[in-house]
Amino acid sequence: MRLRVVSRSFMLLAVCLALTACSDPPLLPLRVGLNPWLGYDPLVLARERGLTDPAALRIVELESSSESARQLRNGLLEAAGLTLAEAIELASSGVDIKVVAILSLSKGADAVVAQPGFATAASLKGARIGMENSALADVMLQRLLEAGALQRDALALSRLPVVEHEAALTRGRVDAVITFEPVLSTLVAGGYRVLLDSASMQGEVVDVLVVRSEALSARPAQVRALVRAFEDGRLALLAQPEAAARTLAAGTDLDTASYLHALENVRLLTLEDSTVLFDAVPDARALALGQLVSDLKASQRIMTEPDWTKLFDGRIAADVLAAEKRP
Repeated sequence: MRLRVVSRSFMLLAVCLALTACSDPPLLPLRVGLNPWLGYDPLVLARERGLTDPAALRIVELESSSESARQLRNGLLEAAGLTLAEAIELASSGVDIKVVAILSLSKGADAVVAQPGFATAASLKGARIGMENSALADVMLQRLLEAGALQRDALALSRLPVVEHEAALTRGRVDAVITFEPVLSTLVAGGYRVLLDSASMQGEVVDVLVVRSEALSARPAQVRALVRAFEDGRLALLAQPEAAARTLAAGTDLDTASYLHALENVRLLTLEDSTVLFDAVPDARALALGQLVSDLKASQRIMTEPDWTKLFDGRIAADVLAAEKRP
């Protein structure tokens, strides 16, 4: 009799262990890389306001977009905020990624800033230029070369992460930098000159949310939470701009008023904006895909154009938007 009881106990234990082994392991948080840039700040604000679930999303703050791209390429991140130029470069190199949301358009928040002695792009001939090692920096460089009728070898290029741009310029290590907000506002306030900015580059300076394809397939709910978090952060920023700016400016050298002024040069896109642009790919005027490909080829960052139908995936944004409109 006792043997039967023991046998049944072992059988029950074996069944329980088998069920445990067969159940899916809990999902880890989706790791999302962000570099310092105002266009990604709605995600930072969403985290700071408790609008994200730490069990679903983990925002990883990195010093440069090239570091975000590297970690995404190597599988250390599942998602990242990148410029569209960087997303094109990754896809063209064979990294299987999807653009799942179009976040922002730069309207002057990216610029070439020079020492006061330089008045025009042409005057930079022979100058030392500090810039990130990124696809967008090379796109900006192409515009600078065109504006100044310069050859690439007429400039001495120094690859520097954005966190070093201010020190490099103020200490005279470089004559100009290709930079962006919030560093841009700090330099302008210090008397440095803007020679070219993204206001004249419609559709070329665009920020997107990129997700590795396998993560999108395996973890769609977390990707939806990511897209939803950006929209929630954007709405929170619009609802209380000064309070939000106080939170976000703390991580920059800007005060609240300067932060809000800098933000005026970034158009944060709504979910609906994003879905409209997805539907218009590859011909959307707000996404200068042809120009970007031409610039990236000219700077030898890509050899071939990616397949736009594979790179852009608007299903997640459409799902989140539909859920938002549901009564």
